[in-house]
Amino acid sequence: MFDNILYRLAIKTAKVLKNYIYKIDLKRHTITLGQKDKEWSDLFNGQNSFVYKLNNSVKINLYRDSVLSQPIYRGFEVEEVSYLESVLKEGDIFIDIGANVGLFSLFASPKVGDTGRVISFEPTPITYNRLIENISLNDFKNIEARQLALSDKAGDMDFFISNNGHDAWNSLASSSDNKLQESIKVPVSTLDKELERIDKSNIRLVKIDVEGWEKFTLLGGLTFLENFSPILMVEFTEQNTFNAGYMVQDVYKMIEELGYKWFTLENGGLVQDVMRLRYPYVNLIAKK
Repeated sequence: MFDNILYRLAIKTAKVLKNYIYKIDLKRHTITLGQKDKEWSDLFNGQNSFVYKLNNSVKINLYRDSVLSQPIYRGFEVEEVSYLESVLKEGDIFIDIGANVGLFSLFASPKVGDTGRVISFEPTPITYNRLIENISLNDFKNIEARQLALSDKAGDMDFFISNNGHDAWNSLASSSDNKLQESIKVPVSTLDKELERIDKSNIRLVKIDVEGWEKFTLLGGLTFLENFSPILMVEFTEQNTFNAGYMVQDVYKMIEELGYKWFTLENGGLVQDVMRLRYPYVNLIAKK
């Protein structure tokens, strides 16, 4: 009863605040573009993309028509990337669910080495092709890209996509703001099914960033999670989960019931997280 009341209150609050929050988000982004517009535009030299060197062993294509490209150039989720690099070792398997153009997959590839594997899931056709481009750009042979979405059941589903640069927000959950304008049909599988022929004992880390569909993605992998204990890196963004019809705390409790504890990344280390009332946006780590 309390959860239902809390959920209704959260939805009502979100509806009141969402337009304001989104306008603030756009305003901040516009200010950033205004301050750096010439510098950013010059990097493309009239082209639609350019190659950016992330470190000595990893390069990535950045795209003029994608909002995510500039944060990657400025330094996107550096603590999460640093944690990934500190955890993965030669021979590990990294699962990247919601890989987008491959930032985390690319960083993971040299860490797991020739005896390891990276399995990347990205359903959006254009974004998937860019993921393939970035894999080829680095000549990485240990990344397997699968053009699929993951949920709690297999089939074909409506997938909501952006045509105004917000491709990083593409999702199986519809959106009430103007980020996502179209829908396409995409093939959907479950994590348990996709891992059937994989040596799951070697899966060290699973990253899940699926813009609100985290709960259903995890439900589709419960057998794997119950029998193995990979580290999880999960995006917590309450507005996205509201769009998908549940509260972000549902994910928190579900994973805790499997024996995991949740942590935040702070100054290169893990700090245990106590469940909060609000999760506007954060990536949490779950491990046993």
